[in-house]
Amino acid sequence: MASLAYDLLMALIPGTAAGYYSGLLMAKLSKFNALKYEALRAIRSINYMGDASNTQIISSDKSEELHLIASELFLLKHKRAGVSLMEVNNELLNSIAACKHSAYPADTFIKQISDWQARIRALKVGRRFFLPWGQI
Repeated sequence: MASLAYDLLMALIPGTAAGYYSGLLMAKLSKFNALKYEALRAIRSINYMGDASNTQIISSDKSEELHLIASELFLLKHKRAGVSLMEVNNELLNSIAACKHSAYPADTFIKQISDWQARIRALKVGRRFFLPWGQI
């Protein structure tokens, strides 16, 4: 009987710890992916129209939130993903300003949107993702 209780206890403790740790990892991954998809939606929500010589930005309200999303990535210790998203944010702001103040072809803007989406889709979790300390 004592052996059964000991075996049960020795299985229960590591099993509980492993379950907690895997749940923690899944929560972190879920949060990271939610931020990534929110950034993609912000890029996709840009409304514009244009031709070969000019692009007019109709609406870009959600794109103004990219720096906030990047800040959350930094908070969650995803430094490279945060830096990459800040670069996309800066390029987007520069492109919007260029569209407002100069001749900016729609084809160039469309290519940039595709590039930004690819870069956001390629964001990866930080190296510290699997470390059990300092999380969430």
